[in-house]
Amino acid sequence: MTQKIIVAEGLDLRDFQGVALLNYLNAVADAKPGSIWTYPKGKKAKPDYEVEVVYTQAEFAKALDTPDAYVIYEGHSRYGQGPAFGPPGPPRPPEPPWVPDSKNSPVNPWGVHFRMGYDAISTKCIEDLVGHSVKPAEYDLTKVPDRAFLRKDLKRAADKAKRVERKVKKGKMRRSKLCPVPGAWRLFDNCDPTLAGTTTPRGDQPLRGRHFYTRQPRKGPDEFLTAVTVGSADLDQVSLKCKVFFMHSCTNYPYYYVPLIKRRKAAKSKCKLYLTHKVPRAYYARDFIALVFQGYDPTRDRDAVKICKILNGVEFPGKVKMY
Repeated sequence: MTQKIIVAEGLDLRDFQGVALLNYLNAVADAKPGSIWTYPKGKKAKPDYEVEVVYTQAEFAKALDTPDAYVIYEGHSRYGQGPAFGPPGPPRPPEPPWVPDSKNSPVNPWGVHFRMGYDAISTKCIEDLVGHSVKPAEYDLTKVPDRAFLRKDLKRAADKAKRVERKVKKGKMRRSKLCPVPGAWRLFDNCDPTLAGTTTPRGDQPLRGRHFYTRQPRKGPDEFLTAVTVGSADLDQVSLKCKVFFMHSCTNYPYYYVPLIKRRKAAKSKCKLYLTHKVPRAYYARDFIALVFQGYDPTRDRDAVKICKILNGVEFPGKVKMY
């Protein structure tokens, strides 16, 4: 039986790691219509594997529900906001902002995600929101419900913000004096109106009317952390019928392990998960498929140990583990 492998190439790794994958497939497999390759190569060869490369969020969702498929996502983690997809070759100047032109990209792909995480996540105001010209919905840390599905870091931040808010409501602290208070849920407009008025190349002002809960001193301008709404609306729509899901993105374990395990349990899925614990610059989709072509079975624990050892032995690895 031919094993199906589906690679979903996200924004903008498709232009680097994705190109390396296509070059590899063209060298060792037979190209078929529709971005499909069969392996082994040869007109008379009976295909053991069929590899399909896709580029949209809808195709990614469909892949996760393809029975018995090996699915690989190769793209950005977006601080836990979810996989992002977009056209090839977005503007990539040497330094931020990395903002797509509004004429060629009326919808900014950096702000559209496959939602598969916690209720909310922490993100960087300058590097992410201003740097990508995105305006995700704010998650008010002073109104977090007790049973909110959050990472521990954001729960701690919410506890601090609530304590400060209680002091304000009791008259023990003035809202106008919150800017230097550690952990307070502070408004950019009050604490740094100049920064709040920052306009991106797309004409957005992502910090106007937005709060932050901590300020991080660094060389150059300081960074700020805020909380944005994420959720798992897209993941909840799939049943993880795939046999393997390898998420090749930056440090995705802290953001997606618990939501994926939760969904896998709810869907009664047996899909094996491969997740990274560090920021990889490796070519994991290509290398993973090469190992599968060599006969390694990613669903078997013994082979999974060998696969992870090999992938973690390359240059700039991401500490891959299977779950």
